[in-house]
Amino acid sequence: MKNRPPHNDETLQKVHINERQTAKIDPDRVGSKRVFQSTQFSPSLPSEFTISLCDALADSLQVAPVVLPGEQVSLMAAVLPVRGTRAKRAALPFALEDRISAPLEDIHIAFCRTLDGPDQVLAAVVDRNVMQAAAVAGDTPVLPEIFALPTPATADEGPVWAVWISDGRALVRVSDGTGFVVSVAMLPLIWAQAAKPQIQSYGEALPDTMDARAYDARPPKPDPKDLGVDLRQGAFAPKATDWTRHIKRAAIIAMIGVIGHLGLIVVDTVALTRIAERERAAAQAAIDTVLPGLIVTADVEPILRRLAPAAPAPKGSAFLTILGNVSAALLEADNQISFRRLAFADNPARLTMSVEVPGLDDLQQAERLLRASGFVVTSGAATASGGVAEAEFVVTMGGVK
Repeated sequence: MKNRPPHNDETLQKVHINERQTAKIDPDRVGSKRVFQSTQFSPSLPSEFTISLCDALADSLQVAPVVLPGEQVSLMAAVLPVRGTRAKRAALPFALEDRISAPLEDIHIAFCRTLDGPDQVLAAVVDRNVMQAAAVAGDTPVLPEIFALPTPATADEGPVWAVWISDGRALVRVSDGTGFVVSVAMLPLIWAQAAKPQIQSYGEALPDTMDARAYDARPPKPDPKDLGVDLRQGAFAPKATDWTRHIKRAAIIAMIGVIGHLGLIVVDTVALTRIAERERAAAQAAIDTVLPGLIVTADVEPILRRLAPAAPAPKGSAFLTILGNVSAALLEADNQISFRRLAFADNPARLTMSVEVPGLDDLQQAERLLRASGFVVTSGAATASGGVAEAEFVVTMGGVK
């Protein structure tokens, strides 16, 4: 890093106007040591610029931000072909050191945001003493007053200035993202040195030597991208909450809770063991009256086998019974009866049989004999041919139809 001249009233601060022009400003106006060392970073009466910036942040912040006067901040654009916010912050001092007329150890360079151009970023340069005073003022974001105006769009003819004049001060925002605040008396000189870019004028009227392509008494609202910037970076970044003490306290409380739970578990285990012993003794006394000599253990299978009722004998089939009774009933028939087919079904027990006899009278006699023996008989259609009569009987036991 090369040596730089001391930053004093005889050294002129360079303020970036646009990519082609760099103007040297009276040290009493912008960037002088006297201004930078001042611990008063907000005027006693807030400017319209500051009020507009705070109003825009009122919905998103619970407390008012610390707003640095524009004379104490230099906004600069730089090209950084690196990726990642951390890498951009680390590269900013090397990209801007040739444009800053002060030792790097005396200033604070903050990364603001990326710009629309390829690899272009916006940076803020603040005296370290001013930044220190702003950082200790409260746990609130620090923003430059210049962000009260959004960046104007670039015209085909070249850069564009947005100029807001209020109470003898001019806030200028350049279409490349940079900006500055100067007195109205200095504004024509700086505008001429910047090759007289087009002006969008707001607030009070411009000096007579300047003209604007557009005028509006009410300036536009700040750019939300600018409102998300906080100059508290690096050494001035908000300190993370020291959770060590809280973690230790939580660990002690958790340990006490664990010990208490373990004590409850031990007490419950002892109580349950005693209850189990009493229940086992009562069960042993009860089982001795039913199964003498059987020891009650955790395995209850032997007891269940001893106490289980005997399995009932399988129920016999009624086929032989009904067949025997049918045969006995048909022995009283006058002529021989033949069975061509037999089929048995249970529940209820019934016998389906195809009967063959010499004539139709014999079929009627067979049906009467079965009914007389207490069977319920359902007969099918009878046929007779060639001296043989045939019919199908469904015989049910016990009067069940």
